[in-house]
Amino acid sequence: MSDSILKELTYAEQIMYQAKFEDALKIVTNLEKKKINETKEQLSILILKSKIYCYKEQYKKAVEVGEKAYQLSQKIGLIPKVIDSLVIKAYIIFYGKLDQALEYISEAERLINSILKDSSSEFSKQKADILFIKSIVCHYATEHSKAIELSQEWLTLEEDLKEKLEIALMYCQMGDIYIFKSEPDKALGYAMKSLVIQKELNNQIGIGASLNLIGLCHYMKGDFDRALKTGRQGLNIDEIGIVTKFSILHLLGAIYKEMGELDRTLSYYNRAVKLAEKEGYNNEFLENLMGIGATYRMKGDFDKAIEYLQHSMALSEKFNSVYGMSSSLFYLILTSLDNNSLEQAQLYLTRLEQFTNQYESKVFSQVHSITKALVLKQSNRIRNRTEAELLLKQIIGEGISTPQLNLLALVNLCEIFLEELSFTNNIEVLDELNPLIAQISKIAEKQNAYLWLAEIKLLQAKLALIQMQIKEAEQLITQSQQIAELHGLNLLAIRISVEHDTLLQQLSTWKNLEKENAPMSERIKLASFKGVIDRMQGKRAIEPPELTHETPILLLIIGGGGFPLFSNPFTKEWSFKNDLISGFLTAFDSFSGEIFAKRLDRAKFGEFTILMQSVSSFSICYIFKGQTYLANQKLTQFVESIQNSDIIRDTMNKYLKANRVIEIKDHPIFESLINEIFIKKAPEINA
Repeated sequence: MSDSILKELTYAEQIMYQAKFEDALKIVTNLEKKKINETKEQLSILILKSKIYCYKEQYKKAVEVGEKAYQLSQKIGLIPKVIDSLVIKAYIIFYGKLDQALEYISEAERLINSILKDSSSEFSKQKADILFIKSIVCHYATEHSKAIELSQEWLTLEEDLKEKLEIALMYCQMGDIYIFKSEPDKALGYAMKSLVIQKELNNQIGIGASLNLIGLCHYMKGDFDRALKTGRQGLNIDEIGIVTKFSILHLLGAIYKEMGELDRTLSYYNRAVKLAEKEGYNNEFLENLMGIGATYRMKGDFDKAIEYLQHSMALSEKFNSVYGMSSSLFYLILTSLDNNSLEQAQLYLTRLEQFTNQYESKVFSQVHSITKALVLKQSNRIRNRTEAELLLKQIIGEGISTPQLNLLALVNLCEIFLEELSFTNNIEVLDELNPLIAQISKIAEKQNAYLWLAEIKLLQAKLALIQMQIKEAEQLITQSQQIAELHGLNLLAIRISVEHDTLLQQLSTWKNLEKENAPMSERIKLASFKGVIDRMQGKRAIEPPELTHETPILLLIIGGGGFPLFSNPFTKEWSFKNDLISGFLTAFDSFSGEIFAKRLDRAKFGEFTILMQSVSSFSICYIFKGQTYLANQKLTQFVESIQNSDIIRDTMNKYLKANRVIEIKDHPIFESLINEIFIKKAPEINA
């Protein structure tokens, strides 16, 4: 190789590792334009060019150039270059071609082992490169523990075998593996390490990949706001790599799916599908195609769901995607059952059984067993439903590989027990049901699955209700709404709030049922389990009711000892001279004790609803008629305004100390604030 070409190639490689990919590619492209006769020089140019394409996430170009290098290196019998070319060709894994990638890696390993002893230090860089790509291939093959082992082995290699850029990519790779192992804290640690290095290198492609991984970690930890922010930040990078772009689009769709905003979910999944189809990325195409099908299932549009899922199944067969086949059949069975097409579900189940028998996979076997149980459960025959119950118990007892499958099995078994309870009126069924609920809650907490945690609290509230434990039911439903609101699940929070309102309206009905010792079937019907059970099974989306603004009645600020410091009646019927407010003040200690001590967010006072929040030693009470959700937003806004105003707080403390009542006519700041929040301006609905 001539000195000038060697010098240029060496420099191009140096700046490549500094993430100056365009500059490096320009040097290599210029060298290609020269008439170079020496084959070794041509090979070096091709291999360096393919590596640059890999770092730019342009894997199709990388593999094409790698194939040229492979043919040329084989022609002249240059083993080191054959190995380099095979490693590049293995990046075909990003196109979903797992078997081919494994073949290339195996061939590269065979070549090294055939010419070197284990103790030899030669070909160390090639060994390192093989470890790197092999960890990626194992990850795609769902051999996550093996992938971690290979990644850690790579990290222990001598420093001169690794570049900063490669270390950052390996950190990102390890983070992605830990995501699939449901260990988001470990994943986040590696993602942050990757981001630090990529920022040092000013590698926008790497920064985008790191941000995507950080967003995934926040998503898995249930912090949807941070996940959305980080994902959008990555998507806004102009130089974002195409594989990273797929991942972020899918992530944003998944977040909105958790939040119940399914139209936004479909928008992101469709963008990913179009891009993947255009660029020829099979894995990403299938993943988002199935995502669209599953989303239409939640929307109740079964025809569209089946259309997309059948398409993903056909393409999975074409691309020989094992994961795609299993997942497509899984969702087709669930959708057919939702659509009451038991016969069609049985046909898909037969195909899934045939598919499962071809592979030794615990996950595939469990997918088949769970779907078989669900098909049996749908049957009208008691024998089949009994078999479904036994099968679900067996699967759960053996331990299910993935949290999502575990939760699905547990919820379906819960539904079987609820139906048995309704049919038999035997309260001993609760002894089997309650441990399952506790198990679901434990899994949801471990997985930071806050949607599930909120739903399980709602389910527990309904179970308490049918056992006539009404105050406990109110506490649980309040906790459910708090979880939903804390984690940005606003549509679910609205749904739960309205269910709480309904419970308060039905209190007299529940008391009558208790007096009459009504059968469980009647209690279960009134408690209405179907909505929460269906959502937990993925059968339907959150259906928030139409929100209406409440009718304000009275706003009170009560100081220590129950002193009525301030009042603003919104109707003439309520004033300090009226028996209504006198009755409320007499019962204030009872209400405040019920709300604060039992951590409830509302209570009933005759035909009215009471909301109460505290600021220092003051209780802020809002009495109204109608729905609670928007009323509570207004009260929260009012309380925050008090906390942020030194003038208002000083006035309240001064008048309380003097045992004087604050008159609104003497303090226009109170009147202005009340008009702005409770009368003129309705708060935005966070949905």
